[in-house]
Amino acid sequence: MQKSFTIIEFHNIPDYFSLEGLEQLLVSYVDSFGYSIDQLVYNFVSKEKMLSLNQQFLNHDTHTDIISFDYSKNKSLRAEFFISPWAISHSAKTHLQSAENETIRVVIHGVLHCLGYKDDTEANKLEMRKKEDEFIKMFHVKHKSHV
Repeated sequence: MQKSFTIIEFHNIPDYFSLEGLEQLLVSYVDSFGYSIDQLVYNFVSKEKMLSLNQQFLNHDTHTDIISFDYSKNKSLRAEFFISPWAISHSAKTHLQSAENETIRVVIHGVLHCLGYKDDTEANKLEMRKKEDEFIKMFHVKHKSHV
């Protein structure tokens, strides 16, 4: 019998962001949808790198907060995410949120795409935002319980 491992990696994490409790919560959250995590890799990159990735892979000449590369199969998530702290900072100011909350939102946004959620219509955007907000609340409850 092959042993299963969950791998969640974060690279170049911004100073303002704490991973405490996040990995376990991601595993539990994904499990609640009947999925497991094989590997999730989060790469925090510069504004310029994100624009370059957006142009290269999506043919968009705009800034974005996250680009997801989903390689998931059979209800097992495997994905690589590129996240722009610059775009997160901009969104946080626009939506009167903390940078931490916006980062959590972006982290789960990528996972929600892997779980099949889309944000291509207003109705889908509202549903995704609801799921993001639920996760942010769960994170803060879980985070405070460890203090």
